[in-house]
Parts: sequence; C-alpha cells; structure tokens
Amino acid sequence: MTTILVVFHTSEGQTARIAEHVAAVLRDLGDEVAVHDVAGAPAPEHYDGVIVGDSIHAARHSRALTRYVHDHVAVLNKLPAALFQVSLTSANPDDEHTANAQRLVQELLDRTDFDPDLVGLFAGALVYTQYGWFKRRVMRVIARREDGDTDTAHDHEYTDWQAVEQFARDVHKLVQASAVATS
Repeated sequence: MTTILVVFHTSEGQTARIAEHVAAVLRDLGDEVAVHDVAGAPAPEHYDGVIVGDSIHAARHSRALTRYVHDHVAVLNKLPAALFQVSLTSANPDDEHTANAQRLVQELLDRTDFDPDLVGLFAGALVYTQYGWFKRRVMRVIARREDGDTDTAHDHEYTDWQAVEQFARDVHKLVQASAVATS
C-alpha cells in the first residue's frame, strides 16, 4: 500500500474540501492518505507521494504553503508530487483565464523551484455568507465583472468535482508507477 501526504492551505474552506475529496478518492483506490493543513503538516520524507494544494487570494498563493514548498522542495522534487490550485480564475475556462491561472502556478514554481509531476487547476467558490461586509462587496464587483454570481445572500460553488476525481486518479497512477519502478 502506498502512502500519500496531502498538504493544503485554505481561507474559506473550499481548498480543504477539495483536499479531503482527493484523499477520499485515493483511499477508495487503496492508498493510505494523510491530510494536513499546512500549519500542522509533517515533512514529506516518509511518504511515497505528496500533493500540495493552495487557494489564490489577491492574485497570490498563500505565504504558508509557499514556505512549506520552499522548505521541503528537495524532497518534493524527488517524490511523485502534484500541485492543485484553487481560484475563481479557473471558473472561466477561456484561454485568457486559463493562461492567468497557469501564470499563477508558474509564479509559485519560480519562487520555490518546485517541479510537480502533475498540476490541477480547479475553480473555487464564492462564499459570500462567510465574507465580511467589505470583502463581500469587493467579491461581488469582481463577480459582476467576470459574469459570475452576484447574489450575496447565497454561496456559489464552481468546483468541477469530476475534474478533482480525475486528478486524484492521475496522482494514484503516478505514485503506483513510481512504487513499481523502485521496488
């Protein structure tokens, strides 16, 4: 049985939901999975594979996850590793938004020297009910500009759960292939 570490940072909870969903799929495939918020995440040395996930806020990855990746990049680059990024940019699948989401990934990779084997770009959620007054108004303006949902009385989820499940299956195959190659 392979062991996979999933490390994530979340602000409003959608990245945590995605991390837990990835872990559930991996467990269904027979992997042993440890899921940790980056604040309490262990070092990746004793795992067969690692997934790191982060949400984008103010066009940036979190400092906490960036620091974790930077601090463990030597091990991450030796193991089968994957990155998933959660952003509202990925809710619009046109070329411009996809290029912007990929640019945000590249900025993280450039800052940390991380070289993941797989990258997943997932749409997040507008959780208006969790935002304070100011952020709710700012997010509504952004959503209106992007032709998104502007009803602030409700939350709006854009995550493609089938894409998340495919990402998890791809990670499983990657880790399995590495385990076979090293045994």
